[in-house]
Amino acid sequence: EEARSKVVMELRSGAVLPSGGSEEATTPSTTTLLPAGHLEQLCYGVRLVFSRWTALLLAVENQWGGPQSPEKARDLVERTVQWLLSKKKDQVYDDELEDFFDSELMDNWNTQAEDDSPREVARLVCQVWYETAQGRGDLVNALAASQTQAHKQIEQNVLQVSHVAAGDNNNNTNRRRREKPQVDEDGWTTV
Repeated sequence: EEARSKVVMELRSGAVLPSGGSEEATTPSTTTLLPAGHLEQLCYGVRLVFSRWTALLLAVENQWGGPQSPEKARDLVERTVQWLLSKKKDQVYDDELEDFFDSELMDNWNTQAEDDSPREVARLVCQVWYETAQGRGDLVNALAASQTQAHKQIEQNVLQVSHVAAGDNNNNTNRRRREKPQVDEDGWTTV
């Protein structure tokens, strides 16, 4: 047999995404395996739903979670996908996901959404999950087709989860690096 080299993509959370073929994505300690393309679609679908979630966008824009608000939003995408992958395919319930979102908003942004938006977001994310698990993408395609320029910018710039090549242990490559403070001739430090 001929040895083939595989290019593997790994999310910071540990989910491994093989490139191409009919191989399956694997995630440490999860019960659900999705084909590689389906995992990408699931992540994309979650980002599309989140890019329309006003409560989350306000929390990020106004930095209710501090200056790390955009990073927290990206982490929420990743934790949501991990949450979905940790469930059996037929045991993903929108009320549990709603509780997860309520908790995340409160813990990370000190925000309580009283508009029932976590319920609607949970319902949409579950629909994305079930369609993706069945090999369909009706909702993801509809959301992508109806995306405004503002939604695209949010989805790409704020919610995009970085993919890290397997073996690269530096998970902070996309984070902004701090510049060294500069001290002027009078001894004042510019930050």
